[in-house]
Amino acid sequence: MAEDLVRESARRKLRIWIFLGGILGALLLILGSVGIGGREAKETGESVCPDAAEYAERVEEEIRAICSRVRGAGEVSVAVTLKGGYRAVYATDSQSGSSGYKSNTVLIGSGSSEGAVLICYENPEIGGVGIVCRGASDPSVRDSIISLVSAAFDVKTNKIYVATGWES
Repeated sequence: MAEDLVRESARRKLRIWIFLGGILGALLLILGSVGIGGREAKETGESVCPDAAEYAERVEEEIRAICSRVRGAGEVSVAVTLKGGYRAVYATDSQSGSSGYKSNTVLIGSGSSEGAVLICYENPEIGGVGIVCRGASDPSVRDSIISLVSAAFDVKTNKIYVATGWES
């Protein structure tokens, strides 16, 4: 009799574990088909692309920091303009053959959840840099700043303007 009670208790525990396992499996299937976090971001319109204005501010601060280190520059103020925004770079599958070169964007998922594979975002191109500093009246300081910014940030020298400021 005691053995029967033990067996019945073990069967109940096994049924409970099977039931809980089934619920957990169903929950995982539901969450997997929705894509945890993926659809919610699309539906709410949240942007995953970095903010170009923040990038411009960061570049301005970097330029200000390096220009202020140029001998004779003095106090420096910087303004940066950007050409466009971040550019998304997607994975591609390239093939070359007798019919020529083919490049296709790599897609994952299927149906309404199909999408391209995002590799990264390229920084926006710097369109122009305006710099105001105390020492800009000295041609050697001005030339040093223009060369420095051009080399460090890959901006053509004709897109960099240095003006004298803070005159007393």
